[in-house]
Amino acid sequence: MRRRFGIIFAIFLSPLVMAAAAPPVVAQPGDGSAAPSPSPSPAPPAAPPHPSPAADPPPPDAATALERARSSYEYGDMEMVVDAARLVAEGRLRPTPAQRAQALRFLGIGLFLTGRTEGAETAFFDLLRLKPGAKLDTTNTRPDVVAFFEGVRSRHSDEIRQAAKTPPGKRFIWCFLPPVGQFQNGHHARGWTIATLELVSLGTAIASYAQLKAWQNPTDDTFGPHTDAAHSLKTLNGVAVGVFAATVIIGIIDAVSNYGDDHEERSVVKLSPAGLTFRF
Repeated sequence: MRRRFGIIFAIFLSPLVMAAAAPPVVAQPGDGSAAPSPSPSPAPPAAPPHPSPAADPPPPDAATALERARSSYEYGDMEMVVDAARLVAEGRLRPTPAQRAQALRFLGIGLFLTGRTEGAETAFFDLLRLKPGAKLDTTNTRPDVVAFFEGVRSRHSDEIRQAAKTPPGKRFIWCFLPPVGQFQNGHHARGWTIATLELVSLGTAIASYAQLKAWQNPTDDTFGPHTDAAHSLKTLNGVAVGVFAATVIIGIIDAVSNYGDDHEERSVVKLSPAGLTFRF
Protein backbone atom coordinates (compact mmCIF):
# COMPACT_ATOMS: atom_id res chain seq x y z
CA MET A 1 0.00 0.00 0.00
CA ARG A 2 2.78 2.42 0.92
CA ARG A 3 4.58 1.55 -2.30
CA ARG A 4 1.55 2.39 -4.38
CA PHE A 5 1.10 5.68 -2.58
CA GLY A 6 4.79 6.65 -3.23
CA ILE A 7 4.46 5.88 -6.94
CA ILE A 8 1.28 7.95 -7.25
CA PHE A 9 2.88 10.87 -5.34
CA ALA A 10 5.99 10.77 -7.61
CA ILE A 11 3.81 10.81 -10.74
CA PHE A 12 1.88 13.82 -9.36
CA LEU A 13 5.04 15.88 -8.61
CA SER A 14 7.02 15.12 -11.78
CA PRO A 15 5.33 17.80 -14.04
CA LEU A 16 5.95 20.46 -11.41
CA VAL A 17 9.65 19.52 -11.12
CA MET A 18 10.13 19.58 -14.91
CA ALA A 19 8.45 23.00 -15.25
CA ALA A 20 10.68 24.44 -12.56
CA ALA A 21 13.85 23.09 -14.20
CA ALA A 22 12.95 24.36 -17.71
CA PRO A 23 14.86 27.50 -18.98
CA PRO A 24 12.86 30.74 -19.30
CA VAL A 25 11.22 31.33 -22.66
CA VAL A 26 12.53 34.46 -24.50
CA ALA A 27 9.89 36.17 -26.55
CA GLN A 28 10.75 36.48 -30.23
CA PRO A 29 9.49 39.17 -32.55
CA GLY A 30 6.20 38.19 -34.14
CA ASP A 31 5.33 35.34 -31.75
CA GLY A 32 2.55 37.38 -30.15
CA SER A 33 4.22 37.66 -26.78
CA ALA A 34 4.85 41.09 -25.34
CA ALA A 35 8.45 41.91 -24.57
CA PRO A 36 9.20 44.38 -21.82
CA SER A 37 9.71 47.85 -23.30
CA PRO A 38 12.98 49.59 -22.53
CA SER A 39 12.85 52.65 -20.34
CA PRO A 40 12.65 55.84 -22.41
CA SER A 41 15.87 57.83 -22.68
CA PRO A 42 15.73 61.50 -21.69
CA ALA A 43 15.18 63.93 -24.58
CA PRO A 44 18.15 66.12 -25.50
CA PRO A 45 17.89 69.74 -24.31
CA ALA A 46 16.32 72.09 -26.82
CA ALA A 47 18.74 74.36 -28.64
CA PRO A 48 18.34 78.07 -27.96
CA PRO A 49 16.49 79.90 -30.71
CA HIS A 50 18.77 81.44 -33.29
CA PRO A 51 18.10 85.14 -33.84
CA SER A 52 16.91 85.99 -37.31
CA PRO A 53 17.69 89.29 -39.08
CA ALA A 54 13.96 89.72 -39.61
CA ALA A 55 13.52 89.78 -35.82
CA ASP A 56 15.79 92.83 -35.41
CA PRO A 57 14.02 95.71 -33.67
CA PRO A 58 13.09 98.65 -35.90
CA PRO A 59 15.71 101.42 -35.97
CA PRO A 60 14.96 104.23 -33.53
CA ASP A 61 16.10 107.05 -35.81
CA ALA A 62 17.10 107.88 -39.36
CA ALA A 63 20.84 107.64 -38.73
CA THR A 64 20.52 104.09 -37.39
CA ALA A 65 18.32 103.06 -40.31
CA LEU A 66 20.81 104.45 -42.83
CA GLU A 67 23.66 102.62 -41.13
CA ARG A 68 21.66 99.40 -41.32
CA ALA A 69 20.96 100.01 -45.01
CA ARG A 70 24.65 100.71 -45.67
CA SER A 71 25.88 97.56 -43.92
CA SER A 72 23.21 95.46 -45.66
CA TYR A 73 24.31 96.88 -49.01
CA GLU A 74 27.90 95.89 -48.29
CA TYR A 75 26.79 92.34 -47.46
CA GLY A 76 24.50 92.13 -50.50
CA ASP A 77 21.20 91.86 -48.57
CA MET A 78 19.08 94.03 -50.88
CA GLU A 79 15.80 93.21 -49.16
CA MET A 80 17.16 94.62 -45.90
CA VAL A 81 18.50 97.65 -47.80
CA VAL A 82 14.99 98.34 -49.12
CA ASP A 83 13.31 97.84 -45.74
CA ALA A 84 15.73 100.10 -43.84
CA ALA A 85 15.92 102.82 -46.49
CA ARG A 86 12.16 102.96 -46.95
CA LEU A 87 11.66 104.00 -43.30
CA VAL A 88 13.79 107.08 -43.91
CA ALA A 89 12.66 107.85 -47.46
CA GLU A 90 9.00 107.87 -46.44
CA GLY A 91 9.71 110.24 -43.54
CA ARG A 92 8.65 107.84 -40.77
CA LEU A 93 11.87 108.52 -38.80
CA ARG A 94 11.85 112.32 -39.24
CA PRO A 95 14.98 112.54 -41.45
CA THR A 96 16.81 115.65 -42.50
CA PRO A 97 16.86 116.47 -46.22
CA ALA A 98 20.39 115.04 -46.43
CA GLN A 99 19.33 111.79 -44.76
CA ARG A 100 16.31 111.47 -47.02
CA ALA A 101 18.52 111.92 -50.08
CA GLN A 102 20.79 109.10 -48.90
CA ALA A 103 17.78 106.89 -48.20
CA LEU A 104 16.33 107.48 -51.67
CA ARG A 105 19.67 106.50 -53.18
CA PHE A 106 19.76 103.24 -51.21
CA LEU A 107 16.08 102.58 -51.90
CA GLY A 108 16.41 103.05 -55.65
CA ILE A 109 19.43 100.76 -55.86
CA GLY A 110 17.82 98.09 -53.69
CA LEU A 111 14.55 98.13 -55.63
CA PHE A 112 16.33 97.91 -58.97
CA LEU A 113 18.52 94.99 -57.90
CA THR A 114 15.46 93.10 -56.64
CA GLY A 115 13.60 93.53 -59.93
CA ARG A 116 11.21 96.31 -58.92
CA THR A 117 12.13 98.83 -61.59
CA GLU A 118 9.02 101.00 -61.29
CA GLY A 119 9.67 101.61 -57.61
CA ALA A 120 13.35 102.22 -58.38
CA GLU A 121 12.43 104.87 -60.95
CA THR A 122 10.18 106.63 -58.45
CA ALA A 123 12.91 106.62 -55.78
CA PHE A 124 15.56 107.92 -58.19
CA PHE A 125 13.19 110.58 -59.51
CA ASP A 126 12.47 111.81 -55.98
CA LEU A 127 16.22 111.87 -55.31
CA LEU A 128 16.89 113.94 -58.42
CA ARG A 129 14.14 116.38 -57.55
CA LEU A 130 15.61 116.74 -54.07
CA LYS A 131 19.19 116.97 -55.37
CA PRO A 132 19.32 117.55 -59.15
CA GLY A 133 23.08 117.15 -59.31
CA ALA A 134 23.14 113.73 -57.63
CA LYS A 135 25.20 110.97 -59.23
CA LEU A 136 25.85 107.33 -58.40
CA ASP A 137 29.43 106.41 -57.60
CA THR A 138 30.61 104.10 -60.37
CA THR A 139 33.33 102.61 -58.14
CA ASN A 140 30.84 100.78 -55.95
CA THR A 141 27.63 100.66 -58.02
CA ARG A 142 26.87 98.18 -60.79
CA PRO A 143 26.96 99.64 -64.31
CA ASP A 144 23.36 98.63 -65.05
CA VAL A 145 22.18 100.54 -61.96
CA VAL A 146 24.12 103.64 -63.01
CA ALA A 147 22.71 103.40 -66.55
CA PHE A 148 19.16 103.10 -65.21
CA PHE A 149 19.71 106.10 -62.91
CA GLU A 150 20.95 108.26 -65.77
CA GLY A 151 17.99 107.09 -67.83
CA VAL A 152 15.66 108.41 -65.13
CA ARG A 153 17.50 111.74 -65.24
CA SER A 154 17.06 111.89 -69.02
CA ARG A 155 13.37 110.91 -69.03
CA HIS A 156 12.45 113.49 -66.36
CA SER A 157 14.87 116.25 -67.28
CA ASP A 158 12.23 119.00 -67.38
CA GLU A 159 10.82 118.24 -63.94
CA ILE A 160 14.32 117.93 -62.47
CA ARG A 161 15.39 121.23 -63.99
CA GLN A 162 12.35 122.96 -62.52
CA ALA A 163 13.01 121.47 -59.09
CA ALA A 164 16.59 122.76 -59.21
CA LYS A 165 15.34 126.34 -59.26
CA THR A 166 13.56 126.00 -55.93
CA PRO A 167 15.24 123.60 -53.47
CA PRO A 168 12.51 122.15 -51.23
CA GLY A 169 12.32 123.59 -47.72
CA LYS A 170 14.98 126.26 -48.35
CA ARG A 171 14.94 130.05 -48.55
CA PHE A 172 17.90 131.89 -50.01
CA ILE A 173 17.39 134.84 -47.67
CA TRP A 174 18.42 132.70 -44.69
CA CYS A 175 21.92 132.39 -46.16
CA PHE A 176 22.56 135.98 -45.03
CA LEU A 177 21.81 135.15 -41.40
CA PRO A 178 24.43 132.70 -40.15
CA PRO A 179 24.13 130.19 -38.57
CA VAL A 180 20.57 129.79 -39.90
CA GLY A 181 21.95 129.25 -43.40
CA GLN A 182 24.20 126.43 -42.18
CA PHE A 183 21.34 124.63 -40.43
CA GLN A 184 19.19 125.06 -43.52
CA ASN A 185 21.88 123.43 -45.66
CA GLY A 186 22.19 120.51 -43.25
CA HIS A 187 25.63 121.54 -41.91
CA HIS A 188 24.70 121.23 -38.24
CA ALA A 189 28.20 120.96 -36.76
CA ARG A 190 29.30 123.98 -38.78
CA GLY A 191 26.19 125.87 -37.71
CA TRP A 192 26.83 125.26 -34.02
CA THR A 193 30.47 126.32 -34.43
CA ILE A 194 29.48 129.59 -36.07
CA ALA A 195 26.76 130.19 -33.47
CA THR A 196 29.24 129.66 -30.63
CA LEU A 197 31.81 132.02 -32.16
CA GLU A 198 29.17 134.67 -32.75
CA LEU A 199 27.79 134.38 -29.23
CA VAL A 200 31.19 134.51 -27.51
CA SER A 201 32.63 137.33 -29.64
CA LEU A 202 29.46 139.43 -29.51
CA GLY A 203 29.12 138.93 -25.79
CA THR A 204 32.75 139.89 -25.23
CA ALA A 205 32.38 143.00 -27.40
CA ILE A 206 29.27 144.18 -25.56
CA ALA A 207 30.68 143.47 -22.10
CA SER A 208 34.02 145.19 -22.79
CA TYR A 209 32.29 148.21 -24.32
CA ALA A 210 29.97 148.54 -21.33
CA GLN A 211 32.93 148.35 -18.92
CA LEU A 212 34.81 151.01 -20.84
CA LYS A 213 31.80 153.28 -20.69
CA ALA A 214 31.57 152.73 -16.95
CA TRP A 215 35.22 153.71 -16.46
CA GLN A 216 35.17 156.66 -18.84
CA ASN A 217 35.00 160.17 -17.43
CA PRO A 218 32.32 161.96 -19.47
CA THR A 219 34.04 165.31 -18.95
CA ASP A 220 37.39 164.61 -20.60
CA ASP A 221 36.89 161.02 -21.91
CA THR A 222 39.70 159.75 -19.70
CA PHE A 223 39.66 156.63 -17.53
CA GLY A 224 41.36 157.96 -14.43
CA PRO A 225 42.97 155.13 -12.38
CA HIS A 226 41.74 152.57 -14.95
CA THR A 227 43.81 153.92 -17.81
CA ASP A 228 46.06 150.87 -18.22
CA ALA A 229 43.17 148.42 -17.83
CA ALA A 230 41.09 150.45 -20.27
CA HIS A 231 43.84 150.23 -22.87
CA SER A 232 43.86 146.42 -22.63
CA LEU A 233 40.08 146.33 -22.67
CA LYS A 234 39.96 148.44 -25.83
CA THR A 235 42.26 145.93 -27.51
CA LEU A 236 40.03 143.06 -26.39
CA ASN A 237 36.96 144.90 -27.62
CA GLY A 238 38.51 145.44 -31.05
CA VAL A 239 39.50 141.78 -31.35
CA ALA A 240 36.01 140.64 -30.32
CA VAL A 241 34.33 142.91 -32.87
CA GLY A 242 36.72 141.68 -35.57
CA VAL A 243 36.06 138.03 -34.76
CA PHE A 244 32.30 138.58 -34.83
CA ALA A 245 32.43 140.39 -38.17
CA ALA A 246 34.70 137.75 -39.73
CA THR A 247 32.46 134.95 -38.48
CA VAL A 248 29.37 136.55 -40.00
CA ILE A 249 31.08 137.14 -43.36
CA ILE A 250 32.50 133.61 -43.53
CA GLY A 251 29.11 132.20 -42.51
CA ILE A 252 27.34 134.07 -45.30
CA ILE A 253 29.85 132.94 -47.92
CA ASP A 254 29.62 129.34 -46.71
CA ALA A 255 25.81 129.32 -46.69
CA VAL A 256 25.53 130.83 -50.18
CA SER A 257 28.13 128.52 -51.71
CA ASN A 258 26.46 125.42 -50.22
CA TYR A 259 22.86 126.48 -50.80
CA GLY A 260 22.18 123.63 -53.22
CA ASP A 261 24.19 121.04 -51.29
CA ASP A 262 22.49 118.24 -49.33
CA HIS A 263 25.64 117.59 -47.26
CA GLU A 264 25.73 113.85 -47.89
CA GLU A 265 28.79 111.81 -47.06
CA ARG A 266 31.35 111.42 -49.81
CA SER A 267 32.83 108.13 -50.97
CA VAL A 268 35.37 106.72 -48.56
CA VAL A 269 37.22 103.43 -48.45
CA LYS A 270 36.55 101.28 -45.42
CA LEU A 271 37.46 97.80 -44.26
CA SER A 272 34.48 95.64 -43.32
CA PRO A 273 34.02 91.92 -42.56
CA ALA A 274 33.14 91.48 -46.24
CA GLY A 275 36.50 92.91 -47.31
CA LEU A 276 37.54 96.26 -48.74
CA THR A 277 34.41 98.21 -49.58
CA PHE A 278 33.40 101.72 -50.56
CA ARG A 279 30.83 103.87 -48.84
CA PHE A 280 28.98 106.31 -51.07
